Amino acid sequence: MSDESSERVLPGGVAKGFLRDNLEVVCFAILIIMFFKTFVGQQFTIPSASMRNSLMIGDHLLVNKFVFAVPQWSWEAKLFPMRQPERGDIIVFRYPLDRNVDYVKRCVALPGDTVEMRDKRLYLNGKLCTGPWEHHVLDPQDGPLPGPWPLSRDPGSTERRPAGALLNWPFAEPDTLAMDMQGREMLDGGFRDNMGPFTVPPGRLFAMGDNRDNSADSRYWGFLPIDHLRGRPFFVWWSYREGGNDDTNAQVPEGPMGVLANFADGARHFFSRTRWERTGTIPR
Repeated sequence: MSDESSERVLPGGVAKGFLRDNLEVVCFAILIIMFFKTFVGQQFTIPSASMRNSLMIGDHLLVNKFVFAVPQWSWEAKLFPMRQPERGDIIVFRYPLDRNVDYVKRCVALPGDTVEMRDKRLYLNGKLCTGPWEHHVLDPQDGPLPGPWPLSRDPGSTERRPAGALLNWPFAEPDTLAMDMQGREMLDGGFRDNMGPFTVPPGRLFAMGDNRDNSADSRYWGFLPIDHLRGRPFFVWWSYREGGNDDTNAQVPEGPMGVLANFADGARHFFSRTRWERTGTIPR
C-alpha cells in the first residue's frame, strides 16, 4: 500500500477562515466584558479631591457591583457575598441630581440614624463620629490632614450656632481661615458646617466625602436613595498623578478623541506620574 501523503480534507463547516475565527473571538470577549461590567465589576476613576486622602485624584478603582445587590432568591445570598450597606463603607453611586454621573463618597449614616453637624463635626445618634478617614485642611501646603478630631480642638464656645452659620477653624493662619470654609463655594445658600439634628428616612443613606472641606455631598444635595448605589470599590489597580501633582482634577474624557488623549498622556508619563505606593492597595 502506498505511503504517499494525501491532503486531509476537513468536514464541512470546520474551516471557517481567518476573518470568522477572529470575529468570533472578539464578539465573545465583548460579551464577557459586558457581563462583567453589568453584573460583577466596573472601572472607576477618582476625578476630584472630595475623598482625599482616602482616595486620591487619579486612583483607578475596580468596583464590586453585586455586593449591594438585592437577592431575588435565597440561594443568591448564600452563593454570592451580597449585603446591605454599612456605616463606613466607601460607596459608588448615581448622583441623585444627575443619574448619568457617578459619585464616590463614604456612607456615614443608615436609615433611622440621627445626624447632626456641629462646627464641622459629625454627630451620629448623639455621639461624635471621627477617625483617620476624616480630613480637614489646616494649612494649604500640608493638604488635608487625617483625624481623629477630638473635642479638645473645639473653638471653645459650647453654644449651638444656627444651621448654615459660617464657622472657621480658629487654630490656623489667617490666610487659611479665609479659605477654610466647607465646600469652598457658596452652595445652595450657605455653608453646611452646622445642621440638624435630623433622622435619615427609610430607603435613604447619608453620604459624605472624607475631605470635609472640599466635598459636595449629602450636606448639600440631600439623602442618597439606596437604589442609586452602584457598588463598593475594592481595589486600586492603578494610581496616576494628573498633571504631575496631587491637586489637579482628572479630565473626564468626552468621546473617542478624549479617550485617546487620556491614553496618550498616561502612556507618556506612566513611569514618572504613577503612584507606585498606592497601586495595588485596598481602599478603606
